[in-house]
Amino acid sequence: MQAKKSCLILAAGFGTRMGEIGKVLPKVMWPVFEQSLLEMQVRFAKSLGYQGRIYINLFHQANQIRSLTNDLEVFSDVIWLEEKPEILDIGGGVHNLASRNEINYKGELLVLNADQFLWFDSHDLENWRNNFPQWDSILISREVNSAEGYNALKLTSSHKLQGIIQNIDFKANEKIITYSGNALINLESLNQQKGPSKFFESVCPFSKNVYSQLSPESDYWDFGTAKRYFESMFKVLDLQIKGEESRFLKFLKEHKIIDLKKISKQSRSYGCASNEVINLSKEEVGEKVSRKIIISGPVKNVDAEPQIIYNEITQFVSL
Repeated sequence: MQAKKSCLILAAGFGTRMGEIGKVLPKVMWPVFEQSLLEMQVRFAKSLGYQGRIYINLFHQANQIRSLTNDLEVFSDVIWLEEKPEILDIGGGVHNLASRNEINYKGELLVLNADQFLWFDSHDLENWRNNFPQWDSILISREVNSAEGYNALKLTSSHKLQGIIQNIDFKANEKIITYSGNALINLESLNQQKGPSKFFESVCPFSKNVYSQLSPESDYWDFGTAKRYFESMFKVLDLQIKGEESRFLKFLKEHKIIDLKKISKQSRSYGCASNEVINLSKEEVGEKVSRKIIISGPVKNVDAEPQIIYNEITQFVSL
């Protein structure tokens, strides 16, 4: 293995699982309290030692993402990879990066999903790298309950990837191993190709030596659908209110991603005194408003239905 190490943050998706708001606000720019998902992931990648070697692939709403991040110092050394004229999918995105002159299919690539956050650190990465002499790629995986809706990895007794099992094929409450969306790729093991391709076809096909590495703990946060975004935001809030600690919450506090002064324990709220409201806007929120995440106002609907509000768009959430 070459010593060259790079990180790719996946941000080229269409955001369709974020409902109507996702059509106008890129998913990766949805706020996790005081910073966007994308900014948070860049800070995470830098905490792992990837300063100056962070790539972000873009396609849908690329100009808007660049505009919203243009003045933020944390993005000053990021390398943007705009996919044109078509989206390359995850596999094609990896190959697009690997084919660049400064990489040329050499070294190691850490792949991070912009809308999901799984806690690990540089020591974990180093331990996983020790497997590379035997394996081409390492899928960082989690053990979950099938009721959570994730697909499963089909593995041999030695944790080699054999295939993907759809969630619908499981009974409720079965323990399964699922892929977290994060992976370590030995770029020298890839067969070079151009154009769109899927991750499990051109990067980690089932015929290759792909290893499933369980994450060291279950500090995992999914913001990838409107429903999971809503649930994860209030779950973070509840951790702080209850005085419970997690490595993810510690990371948020260290990087000023959450402002503890804005938390109201009595009302289970953030940025206002209304019950169960996370107000990320600069507007005042009336007392009758509840069970809302307000990215930006105005707030016209005061009923108790769980909602995410962005400008004039109200996204109802089924919990």
